[in-house]
Amino acid sequence: MKRILTAMALLSVANVKISAQFHHEHSCGTELLYQQMLKDDPSLAAKREAYSQEARAAAKNPTRRAAKYTIPVVFHVIHTNGSENISREQILDQMRILNLDFNFLNANKSKIRSQFTAVAADCQIEFKLANIDPNGKCTDGINRVYSPFGVEVDQANAKVKSLVRWDYTKYLNIWVVTSIGSSGSGITLGYAVFPFATTALVDGIVVRHDRVGTIGTAVSSDSGRTLTHEIGHWLGLFHTFQGGCNSQDNCDDTPPVASTFTNANCPANGNSCSTDNPNLPDQWENYMDYSDGNCMAMFTLQQKAIMHSYLNKAPRSSNVSAANLLATGITPNTATPPTAAFSSSNRIVCAGEPVTYYDMSCKATVTARSWTLTGSSSPSSSSESPVVVYQTPGKYAVSLTVQNAKGSNTSTVTDYIEVVGQDAAQYPNAEEKFESDPVSRGYLHLSPSGSRWTLAETVAYTGSKSYQANISSSTTAGTVFSFRTPSYDLSKLGKLGLPARLSFYAAYALPTADVAASEILRVYVSTDCGNSYRQILERSGTGLAYSGGTSKPAFVPANSSQWKLINIPSFSQLGRLDTAKNAIFRIDIVSNAGNSVWIDDINVSQWFSGTHVMETDEVKAAIYPNPARGNATLELNLTSGLPVTIDILDVQGRVIQTISKNFMPVGKSMITLGNPAVDNGTIYLVRIQTRNGFITKPITFAP
Repeated sequence: MKRILTAMALLSVANVKISAQFHHEHSCGTELLYQQMLKDDPSLAAKREAYSQEARAAAKNPTRRAAKYTIPVVFHVIHTNGSENISREQILDQMRILNLDFNFLNANKSKIRSQFTAVAADCQIEFKLANIDPNGKCTDGINRVYSPFGVEVDQANAKVKSLVRWDYTKYLNIWVVTSIGSSGSGITLGYAVFPFATTALVDGIVVRHDRVGTIGTAVSSDSGRTLTHEIGHWLGLFHTFQGGCNSQDNCDDTPPVASTFTNANCPANGNSCSTDNPNLPDQWENYMDYSDGNCMAMFTLQQKAIMHSYLNKAPRSSNVSAANLLATGITPNTATPPTAAFSSSNRIVCAGEPVTYYDMSCKATVTARSWTLTGSSSPSSSSESPVVVYQTPGKYAVSLTVQNAKGSNTSTVTDYIEVVGQDAAQYPNAEEKFESDPVSRGYLHLSPSGSRWTLAETVAYTGSKSYQANISSSTTAGTVFSFRTPSYDLSKLGKLGLPARLSFYAAYALPTADVAASEILRVYVSTDCGNSYRQILERSGTGLAYSGGTSKPAFVPANSSQWKLINIPSFSQLGRLDTAKNAIFRIDIVSNAGNSVWIDDINVSQWFSGTHVMETDEVKAAIYPNPARGNATLELNLTSGLPVTIDILDVQGRVIQTISKNFMPVGKSMITLGNPAVDNGTIYLVRIQTRNGFITKPITFAP
């Protein structure tokens, strides 16, 4: 008989670190959190002991139900448009694994050693993604939330839970993040809240995105068992090594395990404790050990009984009630027509790329459906998940009608899908100096009208204007100011053996000396026409602010020393981004109710901003269009008449064509530039030289 658990942790955390043997060792960071919460609420000690006594009693009477328990699930994918914004397919893969594991259908159950096959349990628990959200609207159970806090979670406060939470008495909330900070050792993979000490503010599971499922960003060797393990905690189970060889997990059919790391390598004949009778080897097949995911294969009959006991009392009993299954859309209503709703694999797609549509209608069973997919390869369909292709750029409506014997319903969304041409809009070298509204040159606002970048008329690094994220103490913390550039064919530089770079100048001052009060700048790139982005740079604190001091309440840059060069020096380390033929950059500023951020001189080229562009008071120069698909125009504006020499140089700086060596008058002069077409080159430099120096401007001629 195992001894009673006398020191139970409030939260269960699965921690992992990679050892020299490359296996995963889990450690628990529970006790510190428990002690802190116990200080805040001393009554938890008596509550945990009462629940533990009930669990031990329940474990003595394992039973088999006539029907399965069904638990509605929602995945809150917390992201900043990076790889942590995992796919629908990856989440469905995790749901598949959960339903196999909890119903003893997992393929690796055949590897359970003979000592334990008699106690291996079909837990009769299934999980389904919610079909109705807390507001009564249709959902697919996947809720994507952009996080101003970033995607690294501090376990002590878990800010992501304040971003979004659904009623814990109705849904199993699972927050998907990038990493989890913990006071424990190793890398925290996830943590759950036990049912006996939970509240509406904390209940649920937090898990790293690379431990969800076995595809996409997942670490396949984990076999998707992190969530199986954490749901075990959510349903009241403890680790098999709880209490070491004194065994305090409330189950007699899980042999004691000496410590957390004992079974990391799943030792075939490992037996770390001899305190059990009969003396059995360690049960590293158990999901509640810290063995490798591909070794885990079972819950026991007593673990099943404990989980069922928790599902029969509050708060978990409400999750599986018949009324809740109807309210969350798990059980369809037989008295009403369905409510039409749909989603898709993409909302923005490159011309010629496939799009999959998903029928996520709710509230009743659909017996027939009809899609209208204007502009696609299949304008009409009756499939549940039609796959179509759009060839012509534009925005298109999507409509879905669903019906059953009780009636029909239609959902139509105009401009639902945006189809973007495959050809990039610009070629390096390209520069944006914001001397006029950049929207006319292919820049797009991605944030709502209340948080859009604005053209600053009197603030600039060069010229007279820049782009401003207008932030003050009255701006809500977490507000995102976002815009995207036109698309660029970066392969043009690669073909010439030249590096592709993104650089720009930013002006910002910390509102106080506390770097935690900083605004955040994030840069992303998309190579699928703007449908999805991955983060490639982040700056905040002293990494974003100029080094001259702080400014509160309203910083405005007064000179060039208050601007900082922000750059990505090489795309070659970013998944060969330098070969991308359709790259779009996105720049976000996340407000912390501090100061504005200004951006100027965005440069996509082989150079850094400011390196080859040197305006003077006496000569102003502009080239347009740039890139040019034919001739370009060089516009010169002189404050006094001067002899001017205009040459075209190749990228090595050699003169390949002289355009003019003439005296030019005060004011504007317009000079036509044709493509020199030397050695099939497309990227050149235009040098404007006077007796006082020279200006060099990049020019790209599209082939």
